[in-house]
Amino acid sequence: EGLAIDKKREGENKAEAAKYVDPKMRKSTDFATWLQKPETKKELEGKQVLLYCTGGVRCERASAYINQSMGDQLSGVYQLKGGVERYLKAYPDGGFWRGKNFVFDKREACGVENPDGDGGVVEKKAESSKGGAKKDDGFLPEMKCCVCQRPWDRYVGKKKCGTCGVPVLMCDGCMSSKMNSEEQKLIRCPLCVEENVTVRANDVDWTNNGVTNVRQSKESGKAAPSVLKWGGGHASEKKERRRFKRKPCKFGTSCNRSDCFFAHPEGESNAESKAT
Repeated sequence: EGLAIDKKREGENKAEAAKYVDPKMRKSTDFATWLQKPETKKELEGKQVLLYCTGGVRCERASAYINQSMGDQLSGVYQLKGGVERYLKAYPDGGFWRGKNFVFDKREACGVENPDGDGGVVEKKAESSKGGAKKDDGFLPEMKCCVCQRPWDRYVGKKKCGTCGVPVLMCDGCMSSKMNSEEQKLIRCPLCVEENVTVRANDVDWTNNGVTNVRQSKESGKAAPSVLKWGGGHASEKKERRRFKRKPCKFGTSCNRSDCFFAHPEGESNAESKAT
């Protein structure tokens, strides 16, 4: 018996579908945590494991890690060479693949009907009003807007989950609505909805490469176990400070602000000394 493991992150695998074991990862580094779970080891034990990802890069690392961690407990570890990208080129009709392959360039997502990708301006094929969207038989069940559940398969507008940071599918109708802005409404990815994650990523301080979290407030609710792009709270402030430290302060040594982010050429500790 064999198992196919999807090594693509949450958000990427919503533009496609296949029969697979889904680690439910928000970022690639979540794979190690998933593999160490007792239920995961039990499910994989004695099986042949096939890994696939976008272009084959993540599978190189993942297959090596599986072999190192529990290779003697498996019948074999294999990977799709070149990933789904190469598979679709080898089989223009899609072969056993269904849906689209989310990529990391301007093509956005490639499929059988559009091998050159969907990237670019969204073409209106139907009315985008709240009740006027027509269901397209070409859409898979996973391809839907995270707000209104309308069939949708375009990652446009740089919309991200408010609780973990992964990209989300949001239709043009919902994007144009002010009520669906990140500030007014908590937009969540399907994984955060499934896990009942409700605490915004910005309300949590992330350390240990976005895996360990510390609450900024005593707000009730569940926080995501990891975030795709960490840097909330104190980490984002440190990043801003490092960026401004490369620019000289226009007031020079006469600057008396203790919280000045800019560099002071003749005395880096000028602002700090005035504060003390």
